[in-house]
Amino acid sequence: MGQDGPRPAFLTVCRWEVPHRQEQWWPITSEYVQLLWLPILGPSCIVLLQRLDLLIGEARQVRTSTEELARSLGLGYTPHRGSLLDRSIDRCCDFRVLRELIPGLIEVPRELPPLSSRQLKRLPESLQVVAHAQPELQRYRNETERRGRLHQLTATLANLGATDDEISDQLLRLGYPPERSTTSSRAHPVTSG
Repeated sequence: MGQDGPRPAFLTVCRWEVPHRQEQWWPITSEYVQLLWLPILGPSCIVLLQRLDLLIGEARQVRTSTEELARSLGLGYTPHRGSLLDRSIDRCCDFRVLRELIPGLIEVPRELPPLSSRQLKRLPESLQVVAHAQPELQRYRNETERRGRLHQLTATLANLGATDDEISDQLLRLGYPPERSTTSSRAHPVTSG
């Protein structure tokens, strides 16, 4: 939103619930955003989006000092229009990854869409390769990390003397489906030190 005067001294930040189509969107803190949106938006915009996402968390809205926000991002603060914070907010709005409904009222989404074909073509070749492999790579990483955490949890509980039934109950409470692997960790318990 191009405004003439300076931004208000305080910003109200709300959550922007963006309706998704069938495509996968990416959390603002994801590797996809760090690797692929960063060259499109620039580092100050990425840091701004991530900070606003962190500030709002699960709240309906938060209020923050414009000066505090700018300084906490390392952008410095000037009360005049055209500061680094102003330019970052305007750029995010231009790319439709942030909305400023009225001066000082900003909406931030939880996730960003995949890059458009045009945006992908603007990336260096090495990042274009990553962009095309990223969804599959992310699924693989998530599954590998989940299996690793499951094994570590199972082994730790076994080392603490929990029975297989106790281990299964605890894993179910933590969101892991029942698996036959709980007894396998007893054969190879993880020890520390």
